[in-house]
Amino acid sequence: MESNFSVPAGLIGRFAIVKLWPTLKTAEDECIARITQAARQLGIECIEIGPDGTWLSDSTRNVNQGNVDFVIHLHYDTPKNYDAFSFVALWNPLKFYFEWGYERCSRNLTTHDDFISCGSDAADDHVYRMIRGEKTHLPAKFRVYHSTPGVVHEPTLGDQKLFYAGINWEAVSGGKSRHQEVLKLLDKTGGLRIYGPQTFHGIKVWAGYQSYVKEIPFDGISMIHEIAKAGVALVLSSPAHKKSALMSTRLFESISAGAVVICDENPFAQKFFGDSLLYIDSRSPVQQMLGDIQKHLAWIRQNPQAAKELAAKAQKIFSEQFTLVKNISELYQGFPARKKELEARAAGGGNPLRTKVFLLMPKYSEEILRKHLASAKQTYAEAVPVLVVDAQDYALRQGEIDPAIQEADLGLVMHATTFSEDAIYPELRSPRNLGAVICELIETCASDEAFIVVAPNESLSSRHVETLASALRASSAVSCAATAAVLDRRDGVIHGVHELLDFGHVNPAGPAGYGRFIFRRNSIPEDIDAALPYLHGRPLAVLLGASGVKQLLAASVTIDVTREFPARNWDDAEENEIILTYNPAAARILTGFGPRPVAHAVAKASWLRSKGRFVRQFFRPAWIRAQFSALKKQGFRARFQAMRRNFGL
Repeated sequence: MESNFSVPAGLIGRFAIVKLWPTLKTAEDECIARITQAARQLGIECIEIGPDGTWLSDSTRNVNQGNVDFVIHLHYDTPKNYDAFSFVALWNPLKFYFEWGYERCSRNLTTHDDFISCGSDAADDHVYRMIRGEKTHLPAKFRVYHSTPGVVHEPTLGDQKLFYAGINWEAVSGGKSRHQEVLKLLDKTGGLRIYGPQTFHGIKVWAGYQSYVKEIPFDGISMIHEIAKAGVALVLSSPAHKKSALMSTRLFESISAGAVVICDENPFAQKFFGDSLLYIDSRSPVQQMLGDIQKHLAWIRQNPQAAKELAAKAQKIFSEQFTLVKNISELYQGFPARKKELEARAAGGGNPLRTKVFLLMPKYSEEILRKHLASAKQTYAEAVPVLVVDAQDYALRQGEIDPAIQEADLGLVMHATTFSEDAIYPELRSPRNLGAVICELIETCASDEAFIVVAPNESLSSRHVETLASALRASSAVSCAATAAVLDRRDGVIHGVHELLDFGHVNPAGPAGYGRFIFRRNSIPEDIDAALPYLHGRPLAVLLGASGVKQLLAASVTIDVTREFPARNWDDAEENEIILTYNPAAARILTGFGPRPVAHAVAKASWLRSKGRFVRQFFRPAWIRAQFSALKKQGFRARFQAMRRNFGL
C-alpha cells in the first residue's frame, strides 16, 4: 500500500466497476482484476456491478451516490444506467465505434459524468467534438491506463524466449495478415511461445503452430508470470490501435513482467517509452519483419546486461506514469475538486427555480410507490415532489401510503385526484383523460416557476431535476428542456440512448415519455384548457410551445417500455386534430445529439413549401387515413385549407 495515500474527506473509499458480460470470460475480466488489486493496495474497495448498477455479489443491491464514490464504465456498448457519478474509459480506437454503430456507441459515452483518458489524442478528441459548447461536461482530466497495479518482476530475461499472446482472429475470419505470416515464420525457429485460447467460436485458432503453449486464465497475474518466464515480449498492434495511437494492455503487462519489449511502430509506444523499447515496422515486408525481430533477439542474447538495463529503463517510465496504483490514487485525490467543478459548470447560473415534480400513480402499487419515492430524492433544493394518487385508491390505501411517505422524509406533498370518471359501480369507471389530470396539476403551480410530470413507468436519477432546471436557469428564452432517456426493456441489457421526440404518434418501443421534460410555468398559454384536457395519449404535445425543446446530453431518466403508459385507448386521428390545430409546432421531429433513428411504424410527417408548390413528404399511414376520413366529412377544399393552417403554410 502507498504510505502517503489516504481517502479524501467526504469520500467513502469504495468505487464500482461495470462488468458488461458477467457470465463470460473476457479480457475485460483481466482489467477488472488488476483495477481491484490496485484498489486493494491503496486500501480502497472495488465492487463489480452489472450495466444496470446491480451488485454482482448481491443482486438485491444497486449502486447509488450513498454507497460508492463513483463508477468506472469500461465499454461503450451501454450508457450510464445507475444513480452514481460515472467515469467512462476512453480506451478504444475510433474505428471500433464504427464497427459497433458509431452514433449509438458514441452517444453512450456522453451519458456519463466524466471521462478517463489513456493518453490518446484521437480518443480524447472524439469525445471533445461531442461535448464542446455543452455545460454538462469537460474534456478528460484524469488518466487511467489498462495497465497493472505496478511492477511485478525485475528484469531477468527469463528463458530468452519470445512471448506472444492473442486470439489469432484471422483463423476465425479466414483472412490473412502480416502478423499471422510473421508468426508462422517465427514458429519454425523454436524460439517462440504462443498463448491464447485453444478454440474460439468452435475453431482451433492455433492449430498447426508448434509454439502454442496454452490458454492463460484472466486472473490479473498469470499472464505477467508467463511473460517473465519467457523474458522477451512481442507486442503488435492492430491498424485501428496504431491509427488512434492507442496501446493494448500487452505493452504494460510485458514491462511489468520485466521483459524486453519488441514493439511495432505504434505512436503511443514511441511517444511515451522512446528508446526503452526495441522496434520493428509492421508495414515492411514479412521477411524484413522476421529479420528485424531475429536481430533484436540476437542482440539480447549477446548483450544480456544491456538488455536488462533497457527493460529497467522501461519499468522506470512505467512506474512514474502508468501503474494503476498511481492512476487510481491520483483519480481519488483529485475527484472531490473535479466533481465540484462539473457541478458548478452544470448549474447554469441564474436564480433557482422552484420546480414541482408530479409523480403519477393512477393505480396503487407498492413497486411504483417505492420507485417514485426513490425518484423524489433529488439533489436540487428547489424541487418539490408531489405524489399524485387516485382519490379512491388513497382512501383505501392511506394506511400504506402515508407511513411510506413519512419514513422517506423527503418533504413530499400528497395530491389526490380522479384518474377515472365517476360511476355508480367502480368496475364501470372509465379512464379520465391524462391531459385533464395534468391541466389540474398545472393549476396548482401558481407559486412555482417550473414543473415536471413523471409517469409510473419512469425512474429519475438524483440529479435529474437539477440538470433540467439548469437549462431554464441558463436562458430565459428556454421554455422547455428535455434530457435523453434510457429505455429499459427488462432484458438485463441496455444498448442505447433514446432522444427521438416525435409527437405525431406514440411508439411503444420508443415513447417520448414524460419525466424527461421540464416546462416553465409562465410559458403555458392561459387557454391551455381548450386543448390539454382532451388529450390522453400525447398530452405534453400542446405544452411544448413555439420555441421548441432544448435537448440536453444527459440521459437521467429511465423508461420501462414493457409497461406502456397510458393504456392505449385514445383516438389517434382525434388527437392529431387537437394537437396540430392548437400547436402546429408539435409536428416537428427532434433527434437530439445522437442516432437519427427511424421508428418502426413511422414515416416522418411534415409539409414543405418550395417555389410556390407544396411538397408532400414523410406522411404516416395513420395520419393519411385520418385525412381521408376528414375529407369525406368536410370536402376537399375545406380540408385542404385546414391542412395549410395546421402546417403554417
